[in-house]
Amino acid sequence: MPFTPRNTALPGIAKKTTTTNQGMQIDHVSLEPGVIGEAVDGSKILINKDVCPSSELYRRAVAHEGLHAREMAQGKVSYGPTFVRDNGSTYPRKNGKIKYNGKWHHEGSHAFPWEQRAVKAEKKV
Repeated sequence: MPFTPRNTALPGIAKKTTTTNQGMQIDHVSLEPGVIGEAVDGSKILINKDVCPSSELYRRAVAHEGLHAREMAQGKVSYGPTFVRDNGSTYPRKNGKIKYNGKWHHEGSHAFPWEQRAVKAEKKV
Protein backbone atom coordinates (compact mmCIF):
# COMPACT_ATOMS: atom_id res chain seq x y z
CA MET A 1 0.00 0.00 0.00
CA PRO A 2 1.50 3.41 -0.92
CA PHE A 3 2.31 6.01 1.70
CA THR A 4 -0.26 8.83 1.81
CA PRO A 5 0.81 11.84 3.88
CA ARG A 6 -1.79 13.33 6.21
CA ASN A 7 -2.79 16.94 5.71
CA THR A 8 -4.43 17.18 9.11
CA ALA A 9 -2.95 16.88 12.59
CA LEU A 10 -3.16 13.53 14.30
CA PRO A 11 -5.89 13.34 16.93
CA GLY A 12 -4.72 14.91 20.18
CA ILE A 13 -1.83 16.78 18.54
CA ALA A 14 -2.30 20.50 17.92
CA LYS A 15 -1.14 21.71 14.53
CA LYS A 16 1.24 24.58 15.29
CA THR A 17 2.27 25.68 11.79
CA THR A 18 0.30 26.32 8.63
CA THR A 19 1.13 27.88 5.28
CA THR A 20 -1.04 30.27 3.29
CA ASN A 21 -1.74 29.95 -0.43
CA GLN A 22 0.90 32.65 -0.97
CA GLY A 23 3.55 30.57 0.84
CA MET A 24 3.51 32.58 4.08
CA GLN A 25 4.34 30.40 7.10
CA ILE A 26 2.04 30.94 10.08
CA ASP A 27 3.22 29.70 13.46
CA HIS A 28 0.62 29.45 16.24
CA VAL A 29 2.44 30.39 19.44
CA SER A 30 2.05 32.02 22.85
CA LEU A 31 2.45 35.79 22.55
CA GLU A 32 2.51 38.57 25.14
CA PRO A 33 -0.88 39.41 26.65
CA GLY A 34 -2.93 41.53 24.26
CA VAL A 35 -0.77 40.64 21.21
CA ILE A 36 -2.69 38.87 18.45
CA GLY A 37 0.03 38.58 15.82
CA GLU A 38 3.54 39.54 14.80
CA ALA A 39 5.42 39.59 11.51
CA VAL A 40 8.82 37.90 11.89
CA ASP A 41 10.31 38.33 8.44
CA GLY A 42 9.34 38.29 4.79
CA SER A 43 7.97 34.76 4.88
CA LYS A 44 6.78 34.08 8.43
CA ILE A 45 4.20 35.46 10.85
CA LEU A 46 3.18 34.50 14.37
CA ILE A 47 -0.45 34.32 15.48
CA ASN A 48 -1.51 33.90 19.10
CA LYS A 49 -2.33 30.23 19.65
CA ASP A 50 -5.51 31.19 21.53
CA VAL A 51 -7.07 32.81 18.44
CA CYS A 52 -9.44 30.39 16.69
CA PRO A 53 -8.26 29.81 13.08
CA SER A 54 -11.85 29.97 11.78
CA SER A 55 -12.54 33.36 13.39
CA GLU A 56 -12.70 36.78 11.76
CA LEU A 57 -10.03 37.97 14.21
CA TYR A 58 -7.66 35.29 12.89
CA ARG A 59 -8.31 36.23 9.24
CA ARG A 60 -7.78 39.92 10.02
CA ALA A 61 -4.56 39.19 11.94
CA VAL A 62 -3.19 37.10 9.06
CA ALA A 63 -4.03 39.89 6.58
CA HIS A 64 -2.48 42.57 8.83
CA GLU A 65 0.72 40.72 9.71
CA GLY A 66 0.96 39.23 6.23
CA LEU A 67 1.13 42.73 4.76
CA HIS A 68 3.94 43.64 7.16
CA ALA A 69 5.82 40.46 6.18
CA ARG A 70 5.37 41.08 2.43
CA GLU A 71 6.58 44.66 2.84
CA MET A 72 9.65 43.36 4.70
CA ALA A 73 10.34 40.94 1.84
CA GLN A 74 10.03 43.81 -0.67
CA GLY A 75 12.36 46.02 1.37
CA LYS A 76 9.63 48.60 1.83
CA VAL A 77 9.74 48.41 5.62
CA SER A 78 12.22 47.04 8.16
CA TYR A 79 12.15 46.72 11.91
CA GLY A 80 15.10 46.77 14.28
CA PRO A 81 15.35 46.97 18.06
CA THR A 82 16.08 50.73 17.88
CA PHE A 83 14.31 51.79 14.66
CA VAL A 84 11.58 51.31 12.11
CA ARG A 85 12.40 52.15 8.49
CA ASP A 86 9.48 52.83 6.15
CA ASN A 87 9.89 53.90 2.52
CA GLY A 88 13.42 55.17 3.16
CA SER A 89 12.61 57.16 6.32
CA THR A 90 13.97 55.94 9.66
CA TYR A 91 12.11 56.42 12.94
CA PRO A 92 13.66 55.90 16.40
CA ARG A 93 12.21 53.12 18.52
CA LYS A 94 12.58 52.53 22.27
CA ASN A 95 10.61 51.30 25.27
CA GLY A 96 7.69 50.11 23.15
CA LYS A 97 7.30 53.45 21.36
CA ILE A 98 8.26 54.90 17.98
CA LYS A 99 8.93 58.57 17.29
CA TYR A 100 6.90 59.72 14.29
CA ASN A 101 6.40 63.35 13.21
CA GLY A 102 8.04 64.60 16.40
CA LYS A 103 5.82 62.61 18.78
CA TRP A 104 6.31 59.25 20.51
CA HIS A 105 3.50 56.75 19.80
CA HIS A 106 3.01 53.21 21.11
CA GLU A 107 4.02 50.45 18.70
CA GLY A 108 1.01 49.45 16.65
CA SER A 109 -0.49 52.95 16.66
CA HIS A 110 -2.57 53.78 13.62
CA ALA A 111 -0.63 57.06 13.34
CA PHE A 112 2.11 55.20 11.45
CA PRO A 113 1.78 54.81 7.67
CA TRP A 114 2.87 51.14 7.79
CA GLU A 115 0.10 50.40 10.30
CA GLN A 116 -2.45 52.32 8.21
CA ARG A 117 -1.59 50.09 5.23
CA ALA A 118 -1.94 46.95 7.38
CA VAL A 119 -5.30 48.06 8.79
CA LYS A 120 -6.47 48.68 5.21
CA ALA A 121 -5.40 45.10 4.33
CA GLU A 122 -7.51 43.79 7.26
CA LYS A 123 -10.60 45.45 5.85
CA LYS A 124 -10.26 43.51 2.60
CA VAL A 125 -10.93 40.13 4.28
